[in-house]
Amino acid sequence: MSTLSQPPRRRTTALTTVLALAGLVAMSAAAPAISASPRSPATSPKKLAAAAYARMTPAQRVGQLFMPGVTSTGPTSAEAADVVSTHSGNVFLRGDSTAGLAAERAVVRKLVPKATHAKVLPFVGTDQEGGEVQVLQGSGYTRMPTALAQGRLTTATLRTRAAGWGAQLLDTGVNVDLAPVADTVPASIGTANQPIGRYDREFGHTIARVAGHVTAFVQGMTKAKVATTVKHFPGLGRATGNTDIKRGVTDPTGPHSKYLTPYRDGIVAGAQFVMVSSAKYPKIDKWHRACFSKPVIGTLLRGQEKFTGIVISDSFNAVAVSDLSPAQRALRFFGAGGTILLDTLPSDIRPMTKAVLAQQASDSHFAGLIKAAVMLVLTTKARDGLIS
Repeated sequence: MSTLSQPPRRRTTALTTVLALAGLVAMSAAAPAISASPRSPATSPKKLAAAAYARMTPAQRVGQLFMPGVTSTGPTSAEAADVVSTHSGNVFLRGDSTAGLAAERAVVRKLVPKATHAKVLPFVGTDQEGGEVQVLQGSGYTRMPTALAQGRLTTATLRTRAAGWGAQLLDTGVNVDLAPVADTVPASIGTANQPIGRYDREFGHTIARVAGHVTAFVQGMTKAKVATTVKHFPGLGRATGNTDIKRGVTDPTGPHSKYLTPYRDGIVAGAQFVMVSSAKYPKIDKWHRACFSKPVIGTLLRGQEKFTGIVISDSFNAVAVSDLSPAQRALRFFGAGGTILLDTLPSDIRPMTKAVLAQQASDSHFAGLIKAAVMLVLTTKARDGLIS
């Protein structure tokens, strides 16, 4: 789907330094005491990650693999309780807000302590693509044009503007942008493409145009110290429907398709996240949706495209995966090699984490996959200054 489980207005991100987010923690009256002292240059990210893993409980470790969605203008009491009770180590701001930067900074300031565990700060993500898919708006935020309009800019101009948009996110306390869209919608399809073309979410109608602007967007956001997420791998530009609102969506992209080029270029440019689609790709795996597919995540993305970063799901609060229980969605995603599960319905997270904890206790292979995923998240956070 596009990124979230409702139409694009709540669609779904290099990162803030530990001082920036720890500062947010310190400013919260409810915040726990978290050291903001910089780590020794001699301490490697892997060692910091291993130390964090060792001091975490099993539930806190599994919580690092989840990103529940909360209302961008401030989580409800139920949403906040779900984040805390599931030990979720990341949060996603969903639903458009016009409250402005100062108000959103206050929201994040209160959220950060709820998702901080064992001195490990959270990834705080949102959808800041442009056009109809810009969650954070109002005073302090530039109104971003649609991706199609961004694609008419020179790559140098887009790189500069993306750095500016990223600086606004960083000032908010958001360190992951679930953007850019790397899907190419051919001109012959255009707005008939429901998840992307209908809302002008593509940078252009040619692979070269999309690839160049994906690279520029990633580079600009990275300069602002905000992580990017190329999506929706391996492509929704020729999809038969919108996974937000429909089951059985397919796309004809194959394992050696030229339409993979923008993802490849985004990865090379430094994207730390890749969002895997919830559609099915019969030319790659005729049996499984991409988010549950070892051929898509393992063979294609990890193997052929050599991506070593975080594989994040599209929101699992979506019609495309509604035939499965929350527990089944989680077990299939992590079983296929996924890293962070995004779900914009926080109440889904409780049965998901419960299922993961139970499965790893009885299945050594699955337990190995979970440990590897947790260590990848922690190592990435250590590299980006989110572990003290």
